[in-house]
Amino acid sequence: MNISVVIPTCNRKKNLLQLLNNLNSSLQPLHEVIIVDSGEERLNDEECSAFTNLPIKYLDSEKSVCIQRNIGINIASAPWIFLCDDDIEVPADYLQSLVEHITKHPEAGALSGLVLQKEKDEWKSEYPERSAKLLLWKYIFQLGVWGTIDCPANNFLINEIKKYYAEKGNHLSKAGWPVLTNFSGEYFTTPAYGLGASLIKKEWLLHSPYDEVLDRHGIGDHYGVAVGFPGSIQVVTRAFVYHHQEKMNRLQNALQYYRRVLALDYFTGHQKKLHQIKKGWLIWSLLGNLVYISVSFKSIMFRAALKSFWIVGFGKNPYQRGANRKEKIIEPQL
Repeated sequence: MNISVVIPTCNRKKNLLQLLNNLNSSLQPLHEVIIVDSGEERLNDEECSAFTNLPIKYLDSEKSVCIQRNIGINIASAPWIFLCDDDIEVPADYLQSLVEHITKHPEAGALSGLVLQKEKDEWKSEYPERSAKLLLWKYIFQLGVWGTIDCPANNFLINEIKKYYAEKGNHLSKAGWPVLTNFSGEYFTTPAYGLGASLIKKEWLLHSPYDEVLDRHGIGDHYGVAVGFPGSIQVVTRAFVYHHQEKMNRLQNALQYYRRVLALDYFTGHQKKLHQIKKGWLIWSLLGNLVYISVSFKSIMFRAALKSFWIVGFGKNPYQRGANRKEKIIEPQL
């Protein structure tokens, strides 16, 4: 099975070298590795040639992770593309496990393993809902959920909410937020997932490319691509990678939240699969977030939540204006 690897990177040379070292040890042979670099700290020929198992193509780009990914996808010569962020640690058997899954499930067109992130010295792929009050809040405001529901409360209302989520499975809420509550089995399906370590058919990515109007960090970009796929994403639970969340070139949480909301609002008006998402529900969910954040006394996050609510509510999304003008790389600021 031929696989092209596409890696967008920007001034993360140490991370990039570590990733290439991982890929050089991959049990699954790789057809080519396409690095699309928009930074000033570049690899030299000697560093690239050190990875003897990797046919490397090294390309330049302007600073935009969406543009970088699209460049790599378009020139890739293999029918399958492994999209990989530069701060991902990839075990040697990761791609082999995904390929074995495809052999058993030929209908698969987009798949990933679990993406583990370190939270308080523990690697996690999900964040279980253990608070009945928070679960009720998320249900009322149709907010996102990213973990199994494990509330100890045993009353009629909470039991009905648990039943609702169990019957819906992994889905998008009425406001458009991803709701992932089922992480069980050899694999699970979901309409949206992080694509930072995913194996996808090239034809699917050409059908649903990365939207280049988004900011250069691409906040919310994977969501927009995933909801445009002709099928669901399959997540193989025995395969996993480590996401190290490199701080270099990473935005503060408040600005990430603000731009993620703008991206969600923008995609609900552009992606056919999201036409059933009503803006009223999205605004309602943002109100819920605004109230929740207001009691946490985090002024920066409150400002982000308030501005998100205002911009979406009054239809002033800068991504939409940029798209109307056929502009690229819009950088909304708080």
